[in-house]
Amino acid sequence: MHCKQGKQQIPETGLSLTCRAILSDLDGTLVDSQLCVDYSWQVWAEDRGLDLDAVMRVCHGRRTIETVRDITPHLNTEEEVAFIEELEATCTRGLVPVLGAHQVVAALAAHQFAVITSGSNRLASHRLTHAQLPIPRVFITADDVINGKPHPEGYLKAAKELGIKPEDCIVLEDSPAGIRAGQAAGMRTIAIAAHSGNHDISHSDFVIQDLTWLKVDSDKSNDEELTIFIKPLRQSGTSQ
Repeated sequence: MHCKQGKQQIPETGLSLTCRAILSDLDGTLVDSQLCVDYSWQVWAEDRGLDLDAVMRVCHGRRTIETVRDITPHLNTEEEVAFIEELEATCTRGLVPVLGAHQVVAALAAHQFAVITSGSNRLASHRLTHAQLPIPRVFITADDVINGKPHPEGYLKAAKELGIKPEDCIVLEDSPAGIRAGQAAGMRTIAIAAHSGNHDISHSDFVIQDLTWLKVDSDKSNDEELTIFIKPLRQSGTSQ
């Protein structure tokens, strides 16, 4: 059952939005990687004698390097990141696409879609490939930015590479940091609640349960507007 709400409530009849591109987060938005994420941070925290709850409170939606710097400034950052990266990039536990991800991605052309993730290129490619989702032409990873989410750099870089104004983009996210990044970039945000856990995502413009709530109508042959229809709850498949 969907219970989280964004800044704007979705009418009972549904809602249509127009844009020129969808910019999407990866983990928790397109791919359910929660088991792998939890496993990797748990192994690291236990191995380093850290408070796991404290680690999990700050790692969601952020680059690994920034979490490591914040929690263990006394350790070698590069070595710690490499340790966690190896755990995550070799894990396939419960690694599956979020409901509706294949349909949304299939409806978009290369010039209408980008992925912006806090994971490395290696890690993000591993997860997309395992979930049988295509690696997009515009693919912004932790390796491509100086400032991670909630800084808007990744989203602004993606919009620039697509050749689309920020205000003509809609962001799909599941983390508070990612939502803030999209909004700081001047973009509208749709938060995915299914894998957001206890995180507060109410600052997103809209909140939906999963990607089955979205129907995308687009003409892949040009760069004109595409229409995103947010379905009413009673029509949103398994999210009821």
